[in-house]
Amino acid sequence: MRSRWVLWSRRTGATLGVLVAALVAAAPAMADKPPQVTHIPEITGTAQVGQTLRAVNAAWRGEDVRVSWTWLRCSSRDVRDCRGISGTNDTSYRVTGDDLGRRMRVLLMLSNDDGSAWAISPETNVVASAPSAPAPTPTPAPTPSPSPSPTPANPGTEPGGTPPPGPTAPAATPTMMKPFPLIRIRGSLTRMGAKVSLLTVKAPRGAAISVRCFGRSCPVDKWAHKASVTRIFAFQKRLRAGTRIVITVTKRNRIGKHTTFVIRKGKPPKRIDRCLYPGEKKPTKCVAT
Repeated sequence: MRSRWVLWSRRTGATLGVLVAALVAAAPAMADKPPQVTHIPEITGTAQVGQTLRAVNAAWRGEDVRVSWTWLRCSSRDVRDCRGISGTNDTSYRVTGDDLGRRMRVLLMLSNDDGSAWAISPETNVVASAPSAPAPTPTPAPTPSPSPSPTPANPGTEPGGTPPPGPTAPAATPTMMKPFPLIRIRGSLTRMGAKVSLLTVKAPRGAAISVRCFGRSCPVDKWAHKASVTRIFAFQKRLRAGTRIVITVTKRNRIGKHTTFVIRKGKPPKRIDRCLYPGEKKPTKCVAT
């Protein structure tokens, strides 16, 4: 989930060209600096309805890092059985009745213009119900002799041999592609917009790459390919401000990537990264497990 726009500058003549050439010759190319998780988050607090859990001890490094938190509700210890809880984006979470009988985790997502990283905490104990207030002790009444009751033929079943109903297993949760797709763009500013000199997509083997372009300066309207590393030469052109390039990378039963570039006048392109769930057409914020 990263890109780097290199050498954005207005064309000011031969002096700028000589200066750039000298800098390139004198120093190696700047390495990408995606964020890195140096310590995964941990959860403190009591796993009980009404209590507050907190994510602590997470650590990372990187420049201009954007941080988001998503609390996860898990039906087992397997992280694949976890689902993101909508509307959560904080280091604290108040346990609700919907969490009863589940285990809780928290997902840390980091991103900057060079890439992304994520980490998931260990799970909590099974969430217990809130303690109830003690009821007043009634005056005991004489108890009649109990009559014997028949013993079920099979222990653990209801009378008649029918097993008691159990909880319905949750549907499988899609997982992100590994490695997650990497989209990079590079170029320079022009009087009317930008000149794209490099546009690449790096995706897992078998992933489908699709590009759509909107605007009068689009070289093509649609482009599609299947490859692990692809350089998209069709869009390495001069593009006018207002041109919109939409890139999607999808793979069966995996969470895909949806990136939009908007060419602007006098500024680097605006970039928007989103996730695309299997079977969905509208991208959403990347809060999936």
